[in-house]
Amino acid sequence: MKKYYVLIFTASLVLSFVIFSCDKEDAWPDDLKKDFEAAAILHTEAMEASLDALKKAPAGDPSALLLVVEEAVTRHVAQNPGFAPHHEYANNGLEAEVKRLYRFRKMVGDPNYKGEYEYNDFLLYTIHDHQDDLSEAQYNLLLSVNSIMATYSTEEEIVPMLTQIQDVDCLALPEEERYVIYSAITIGIESVGYWNAHIDEWIAAFTDGDPDKIAHLDKWFNWGSIVGSDVAGGVGGAIGGAIAGSFAGGIGAGPGAIAGGVGGAAGTSATDAVMQIIGHIF
Repeated sequence: MKKYYVLIFTASLVLSFVIFSCDKEDAWPDDLKKDFEAAAILHTEAMEASLDALKKAPAGDPSALLLVVEEAVTRHVAQNPGFAPHHEYANNGLEAEVKRLYRFRKMVGDPNYKGEYEYNDFLLYTIHDHQDDLSEAQYNLLLSVNSIMATYSTEEEIVPMLTQIQDVDCLALPEEERYVIYSAITIGIESVGYWNAHIDEWIAAFTDGDPDKIAHLDKWFNWGSIVGSDVAGGVGGAIGGAIAGSFAGGIGAGPGAIAGGVGGAAGTSATDAVMQIIGHIF
């Protein structure tokens, strides 16, 4: 009889632990991965808002087009409830990363530049630029992401490799170190899918159906560079947002990284696309 009661007590204890664990998992998501995946979809929506604005913009003024894009993304962030309640982190990430992209393009575009970076190295530059903000493991994983983006050119190749880093390699990191990697990966996956499917729409927005212009843009439009800029903006924005969020009462590093990352990525993606077009078609 005593053994019977011991077995009943043990079973009850195990059942209580399982129920508590499930309740805890529902109440406290492990590491915000799903939140980053949901936020990355906002990036795609911001790209569509930018494209709609470009279609309505007057042609022939290259500098005005960059302003149109930046204003469209900023407006989308401010008005989209998906960014609430941390609009300021998204806007800060957007503004900071767009400025950093401008500085990078200006630096490598200088005829006297003798540095190590090329036009398409904005992601690598970003990783190096933030090395002091990253652990060694974070730094190495981001270098792996950069290697994937620099080596492969199709969605079918890139997405499984990024998913492997997100779902397997990233779990070796402490939870708070996963945020920047999740931002890079989730935005990268969304960006590859978006630009692979919609690059022709962006080309059409600047060509008015002119077959010569379309053929010209098809030859050089580097969607891989745009995806790299997306990821770079996601990395820089997430780091800035995480740092700011960690010092803000009641917000925290995770939500700050989510908002900052998607804002930074949306800004750099649209800006890079328009900068490429301006550099070649005008």
